[in-house]
Amino acid sequence: MESTSLSPDENPAYGNWQTLGSHYWNNLKSIDRLAFKSVGLNITADDGSFTLPFLGKTLIIQSDIRQMSWKEITRIPTFQEGLVALSYLISFKPISLSEKWVVPSELPGGRTFFGVGSHPPETKTILNLWDTRHPAFLAVTSRLRGSTILSGDEGIQIPCLPLLPIRYVFWKGDEQFPSSATLLVNATAHLLLPLDVLWALINLTDQAFKAISPPLSPAHKMI
Repeated sequence: MESTSLSPDENPAYGNWQTLGSHYWNNLKSIDRLAFKSVGLNITADDGSFTLPFLGKTLIIQSDIRQMSWKEITRIPTFQEGLVALSYLISFKPISLSEKWVVPSELPGGRTFFGVGSHPPETKTILNLWDTRHPAFLAVTSRLRGSTILSGDEGIQIPCLPLLPIRYVFWKGDEQFPSSATLLVNATAHLLLPLDVLWALINLTDQAFKAISPPLSPAHKMI
């Protein structure tokens, strides 16, 4: 039986960002734009638009005419991309990152939401690329403006959105156990996005590591 838990971007019923409810745009009108500048984020313009760094690209959001587009590419933003972007702007708080990093289930309410039978954080794509095509993994990490962290056999931090990074810690497999990846978010992540939208951001980050060309043969597998 096929899985019915399609992500919104794979389910035709959701469409793209244009199917988002009007309440997102309505709520955008009442946000405090000075909150971004108070923490050094120059993402607002005098014409009411936003220039939002988003997974290595720039999303232009024109709140007055309710339009959004990528600055660097012509692809239409997906439903999840639009959902994450508008929710982020609406929920934004001028906070500082915590020194504490946690698995998503350790966030307030996360044990229920991110449970195995509910919304487990997706790491299969990034782990597969790290495990089988390491040069391609490094190329995607660079494109997403990621940086190395000292953890595990290898660790990276991806600046998905301003003040909302995600960390991945990788462990090489052996004869007994396969390679694995642990996903960590900052302990403040729930203050910037609702848990369901944070889950969407995790999906998008994992999808960014989809291989473009065929994987290397087993003889050239990199671990």
